[in-house]
Amino acid sequence: MKKILSLSLVFCLSMVFGQNISDYQYIYVPAKFKDFQTNQYNLNTQLKKALIDKKYTIIHEEMTDWPADLRENPCKVLTAELLNDSNMFRNRVKLQFTNCQKKVVSETKGNSLYKEYDLGFEDALNLSLKTIPTSSPNPNLFVADLKSSVKEEIPRPIDLKEVKEIKNEEPVSTPPVPTKSVESKSVESKKAESYTNGKVNLQKVQISKDQFILVSSSSSVPFATFKNTAKADVYRVTLENGTSTLGYYENGNLVIEIPTSDGDFKREVFIAK
Repeated sequence: MKKILSLSLVFCLSMVFGQNISDYQYIYVPAKFKDFQTNQYNLNTQLKKALIDKKYTIIHEEMTDWPADLRENPCKVLTAELLNDSNMFRNRVKLQFTNCQKKVVSETKGNSLYKEYDLGFEDALNLSLKTIPTSSPNPNLFVADLKSSVKEEIPRPIDLKEVKEIKNEEPVSTPPVPTKSVESKSVESKKAESYTNGKVNLQKVQISKDQFILVSSSSSVPFATFKNTAKADVYRVTLENGTSTLGYYENGNLVIEIPTSDGDFKREVFIAK
């Protein structure tokens, strides 16, 4: 039985910009890296396991589903990215960690002699992780990060000439408020909208200014509950089975990202009727 001998070269480079990766507790590992498909060659799983072994807490949800303290101060979280740095002779990767200001806190490289993609990239990632230190959080770092990430608006000096011009302007008469038309629009906005995915018919019911549900006439439990996020027309969605995901408007239709058993997502499009 043949034994495969692994000859691997390691080239690890750490680039630190006033911070160390070990200062952080939380690392966001996306479901899909820029240069690789979702969990291609098992790289996402391998990276998560290695970071957990080094005492980091892994975040894999989208930012809208992060715990409240992390949403309020996202500077507590580093973002991991794995880049394909291969050439025709070697399978190589770059492992980067960036902070909330999009600055690279750490970058390491792994260079494998395995020719096969699955073995080569797995080996290269493992090599790039060798110099990653164990987490030893520095709580004082994040206060500075949060302050520097918020740009203070400096008041503009008052121009006396502008003030005189405003005083000299004629007062603008306010047109009467069309009470009747506003009331009719309000009634129209409360009217339920209908959507279908070809298998089930649902009605959209607005239950508050920042929340609505999709419900079927045959069930007392909402099919999905939508809550506003900071981004327009993008929502945090809770499905009827309790699963949390994302939803959004696309060309007038509602789209829900439905989780699948393999850890991926499929788009479920509900067309407005």
